[in-house]
Amino acid sequence: MLTTIEIPVPATSLPYNFEFFLDYYLFYPWVVEQDRLLRLFRLDSGQHGLVAVGYAGTPHRRLNVSVRSRSELSGAETQRLVDTLTWVFDVDNEVKPFYEVICQQDPVLKAASEAIYGAHIKADPTVFESVLGVVAAQNVYFGRTYQMLELLCKRFGQPARYDGRTYYAFPTPERLAGASLAEIRSCKVGYRDKYIQGIATSVAEGTARIEALKESDDIEQIRQTLMDLPGVGPYTADLAMAIGLKKPAFHLDLFSREALRSFYFDGQEVDDDTLRAFAEQRWGKWQRYAMLLLTTNTDTWSANLGKPFRLKSAARNAG
Repeated sequence: MLTTIEIPVPATSLPYNFEFFLDYYLFYPWVVEQDRLLRLFRLDSGQHGLVAVGYAGTPHRRLNVSVRSRSELSGAETQRLVDTLTWVFDVDNEVKPFYEVICQQDPVLKAASEAIYGAHIKADPTVFESVLGVVAAQNVYFGRTYQMLELLCKRFGQPARYDGRTYYAFPTPERLAGASLAEIRSCKVGYRDKYIQGIATSVAEGTARIEALKESDDIEQIRQTLMDLPGVGPYTADLAMAIGLKKPAFHLDLFSREALRSFYFDGQEVDDDTLRAFAEQRWGKWQRYAMLLLTTNTDTWSANLGKPFRLKSAARNAG
C-alpha cells in the first residue's frame, strides 16, 4: 500500500533549509535517496512502513511524505506519523528571530550561518533513540558515531525489503534489553555496551519513563531523570535534552568548549560555569541553535572569518 501525505511548512517557520537535513547529521536508520530522507518506522498497528520525506517549495512549501506498508494505514496511524514528522523535522519552529536578528548582530554566528542558513535541528522520533545516540557519541571522534548507530540498527533493528533494498528500523528497547553484551559490543560500541543494555532494560521494564519527559518543562528534573540512566552524565543528559526533547539545554564537550573559548574569549581557558553563563546571557532559548552553527563546518567558516580553528567538524554525513 502507498499512502501520500503533505505537511505544510508555515511561513512563520522560514527560513527552512531542508537540504541541511540531507547533508548533515544523518544517522541510521535514516538514509538519503534522490533528495529524500527514508527510514523504516514501526507504526501503531505493529507493522513497519517505509517513510520517505522530501521537500517542495511550490506552489506552497511543504514536506512531501510517502509511506509504503503491507496494509492500509488507519486515520490514527496517519495522524501520528504527521505529528512525529512535524516534530522530527522542526516544521513548526519560528527561527526567523535567530537567523535574521541574532546571527546578523554576531559576526561569528553570521559567518557560521552562511553555508547552512535556515538550518533547523532535526530531532529523533523518541527520547530513547536520542539517549542511545548521545551515549554512542561519548568520548569518541564524532564520525565514529555514525558507524556505531548503523551497526546497531543493522544488527538489532527490524528489517524490511523494498525494491531489492533492505531498510532497518531503530532497535526497540526490548530487543536491546534481551541482547547479550557481546552481541552489543560487536557493533563497535566498546565500553558503551553495558550502558546501552542498561538503558534499554530500564525503558523496557518501565522503570525509566523517558518518553514522558517531553511533556515536562522542569529542566533540572528532566536532567536528573536522564542522569539516573546507566552511563548518562551531565554532558550526555544536556545533549539528549537539546536534540531529543528540544529543551534549552547547553552541552559542553571538547569541541564546543574550544569553539566558545576561541571565538568569544580570545582562547582563554575559562571554566564551564563561565561558558554556560555566557551562553545563557547571550543566546537564551536559542542556545542549541547557536551551538549547531558553532560546531558545523567550523574549520571552514572560521578560516573565512580569519580565525583558523584546529578541530575538524564531522557534522557532514559520513561516507
